[in-house]
Parts: sequence; C-alpha cells; structure tokens
Amino acid sequence: MIRTRARCAWGGLVAATALVAGGFVAAPAAMAATATANAKAAGAAAAATPRTVIADTASHNPLLSYVLPREQDPQPDSTALSALCQSYAGDTHVYNSIAPNVDAINGDTVVNVGSQTGCYSAQNETTVAVNPQNPRNLVAGSNDYRVFNSREGRNDSSGWAYTSFDGGRTWKNVELPGLTYQTGATGALSDMDSAGDPVLAFGPHNTVYYTNIVFSRLNAGSGIAVSVSHDGGLTWGAPSVVQLDGVLPDGTATPTNYFNDKNWISVDPRTGKVYVTWTRFTYDSAGNYVESPIVVKTSDNQGRSWSDAYRISPTTTNFSGGLTAFAQGSNPQVTADGTVYVAYEGTVCATLACNGASDHDATVIAYSRDHGKTWTNEQVGQNYDFPYNPDVANDTLTGENFRINSYPQLTVDPLTQHLYVTWADDRNGQYDSTGASVKTDGTAFIAGSADGRNWSPVAAAEPGGDVVFPAVAAFGGKVAVTYYTRSYDPSGIDLDYAYTTIGWNGRTSSQHRITTQSANPQVQFVGTGLVSGTVLQGEFIGDYSAAVIGWDGMLHPVWTDFRGHPGVDTPHQTVDTQAIPIW
Repeated sequence: MIRTRARCAWGGLVAATALVAGGFVAAPAAMAATATANAKAAGAAAAATPRTVIADTASHNPLLSYVLPREQDPQPDSTALSALCQSYAGDTHVYNSIAPNVDAINGDTVVNVGSQTGCYSAQNETTVAVNPQNPRNLVAGSNDYRVFNSREGRNDSSGWAYTSFDGGRTWKNVELPGLTYQTGATGALSDMDSAGDPVLAFGPHNTVYYTNIVFSRLNAGSGIAVSVSHDGGLTWGAPSVVQLDGVLPDGTATPTNYFNDKNWISVDPRTGKVYVTWTRFTYDSAGNYVESPIVVKTSDNQGRSWSDAYRISPTTTNFSGGLTAFAQGSNPQVTADGTVYVAYEGTVCATLACNGASDHDATVIAYSRDHGKTWTNEQVGQNYDFPYNPDVANDTLTGENFRINSYPQLTVDPLTQHLYVTWADDRNGQYDSTGASVKTDGTAFIAGSADGRNWSPVAAAEPGGDVVFPAVAAFGGKVAVTYYTRSYDPSGIDLDYAYTTIGWNGRTSSQHRITTQSANPQVQFVGTGLVSGTVLQGEFIGDYSAAVIGWDGMLHPVWTDFRGHPGVDTPHQTVDTQAIPIW
C-alpha cells in the first residue's frame, strides 16, 4: 500500500535435462510418475515445449525513481460519487454460481456511508499460507473493510484472518485484535486508522505470523506490525510492533521523514527465526522523496521483540552507478540451510538522476548467509514495468483504472529447495514511436535457481492476455503460477483468475481458468481523474494475489473476486479460493 504524498517471444521455461545450477531440475522419478498419472486422469493438456523470452525493444515506461514519488492511494471517499456496486442494489444474481470457487468471507457488513452506501464491504489484496505439518490447515487474509472507523466516518481496512481446517472448503473469519483504532488498538497503534499489505507465513509448531502495514489517515504516522497465532489461525494475540514512525507511545502524532510500506514476512522452517522486510520511504525536510530502501528486522522469540533494522538494498552514499536505493515490493524466503533470499524491484542507473539511456528497472534477488545482517544483491532480469497513467497517478492496464505494479513474488520449494521468482511487466505491449503506450499486454514471467545465485533465463509463464499480479507456489518440483488475466475478455475490461503449471520435465501447461465467469473489476473504489476530472470506477483491487501448494499436492490460489457471492449478496470485492489438485 503506497501512501504519499518491448517485444519478445512468447513461451515458458526451457526444459532442464540435467542438474544444472540455476535451472529447473527434475524431481524424483516416483513423484514425477505419480504426477503424470494424475495429470492424465484429469485430462490436463500439455503445451508445446516453451521458449526462453528475449526482449528486443527498449523500456518505454517510467522508472521506479519517477513513479514512487508520485504514486497515490485511492482518494478519500466522497459522498458526491456513486460506486458501481450501488447499481446492483438488491440484485444477488448478476453473476452465475461461483462453484467450485469458494467465497472465504463470512459475516460481511453493508456499508452505511459514502460512495459505497448500500454495498457489501470490500475485501482485496490477498495472502495465504499453508501449515507445513497439516496441508488442510490454511490461513488467508486481505484488506478487509467491514469495520466502521468513527474517527474517519467511514469503513476502513482492518486486519482479518480467514482460517480453514478442511482444505479450504469452509473458512472461519477472525478479527485481529488491537491492530487499528476501530479494532481496539491502544498506545501508539491507537493513531492507526488502517491496516494493509497483509502477508501470512507459517512457522514451526502450528504458529502463524501475520504482518500488516498500519497507518493514520489523519497524520503521517505509519508502522509495521505482526500478529501471532499459536493454534493454526483460530485465535490471535495482540500485535507486536516491528517499526513505528510519526507517532509517540501514547498515540500522539509527531513529525517524521519516513513512511513504512510494502511489508512481507518469512520464517526459518528449522529455527523459527522470523524475518520481516519492507520499504522505508525517506523524505527530506521539505517533503521531497529521497530514497526507498528495502530493510529487514528479525525476531528469535516468535515476534515478542525485534532486532535493529538492516539495510538490504544498496546505499546512495558515494554512488558510482549500478543498483540504486529506489526500490519497492520486497518478498523474503528462507531455505533449509538458513540462507535468506529477498526478491524486490530496483532501479539501475548510471547516476542518481536516473535519466540515462541505459537506465532501467530490474528484478533483484538479495541473499544473506548471516541471518540478515549483510546482503549481496544480484539482478535476475530487466523489469519493463507498466505504463504510467497520470489520471490515477499510478501504472494501469489499457482501459482499466486500478493501479498495478511489476513487483516480484518469490517462493522456495520445501522439498527441492529450488527458488522461483515471478513478476508481470509490459514488455509485450504496443508503444508508438514516442514511447507512449498504445495497448498493454502484460505478461507473467518466471526464473528459477537451484542455488539462489545462478538463475535460469527469464521466460514467460503463461500464454498471454494482459496479465497482472502473478503469484508463484512450488512443492516437490511442481511449480504453479496464478494470475489475473483479460484473455477471456480480450476487447473488454473484465478479469478472470487463471494458472499454469511447470512440471518436472520443465514444460509449461496450457492455461487453466479458475474463475467460472469473467467479472467487472470496477465494482468498488470510485474516484475522480486527476487530469481528466471524470469519474473513474474501480481504482483499487489490491496490489497482489496469492497461492500456496501443500504436501498433499493441492494448489490453493486466493484472489480478489468481483462477483460477490451470487444468490447471497450483491457484486462487490470479496476473497475467493479453490482447492485444485495438481499432482
């Protein structure tokens, strides 16, 4: 959550034929045989052997150093505007049944004030984790707007966990206590009106960690908090504060030059050491953007206390060219040997002005072998971003109003210990001779590594169709990439959620549609164009989606859906999921 202020060949991954560092390595033959038999029984169609992607155009889109200082959250809610969801009042059958998709939300509320009056409250920006000891125990989360904030006079996002012990068939919704003003926060957190950027991770012994950004709508206060459950997500303790800026211990606002954003969390599967990474936006005394480094704090006592912050991305001090401190979207993972890996998007420039012809954004993997104290940063591939839309002060797809990004997601296969990173960008989009976007064609990309240092060539992970917000999951050599796509409504604006798999032979499957019907993402969060002055529906659907694979071979994607629960409520943003066997 921000709060401030190329043509290529289609294809997937090249099949690995040997145990090559940085490649996609075959899983044990017995597991491969089982997966092959299951795939045939399910009628899964195999795609032709995919090809490595090589871009042959220059980047047209503004770099992070330009976009980050200008990005904005959706505007404050206005009673003068009417969100699209209001037009569906009383009609619970706009869409067909969502089955076999499952709506994870229970006990939703109806909004009583503002542009969404009469609509069911929104949930977006999804996260999910699976218990490594019990694959039927899943915990998901989102930005959940069901609670009214009397300080703001509107509903705002507060922390909620959705917990399942039956493999995702049913879900218990649990409010995280004391995280924000409207959920009973005390002390410094009482100044925090909203929680966002929800991320979950399981540690040993059924312990679940849930991190959020928290921030005030009334002043510059912001922070990072972690809530902990010791019973697989059924109950949660009071939040532990990782970082706070702009607020005193009693909740009084105080000046600050920092804003904390885009947190993520991972846990060492052996020791239980917890790692929280985030972006620390830094401004000068006049409020001008200076840098946004990726930082990390750790905990050795299940989140009761936290280490000092360590910087992951490079410093700007004595900068002589290369990777800058203009970074965003960190994503940590810990392998079995205790090495910590963090994926993020960074900017590579000749000077800090970042106006050179060869300057570009990149997907970066940093790694640490001393528990996060020192870091080595390496580029995995160039990141071509998406076109910037000044009407919403964010990147968008053609014809859409919701903001998007090209930040990576990283996963580690618990069995093979191989790493996989995915992101989407617009290198396949159409641009005119001046570099202006004509039509976006977002593509999800993937790269893999057996050692975290040598990475396979960047390759397309899906067949195309204006894709955004990919997530990646892996287990036992099987990899799944899930994402939003416009491929089922190529001339319109409706979205679906879909996935591909990459098997033990390195071959990418055909695309599998998860949602049963395309849906309009403009249903909630209406605003006014900053340039056009026109009404813009659907300015926010969240900044990412999520997926996990348990040791039972079930893929669990979790995404923001726009159909609501047909037959039960009206169309609105909600959290949907489905258990999908991939072995």
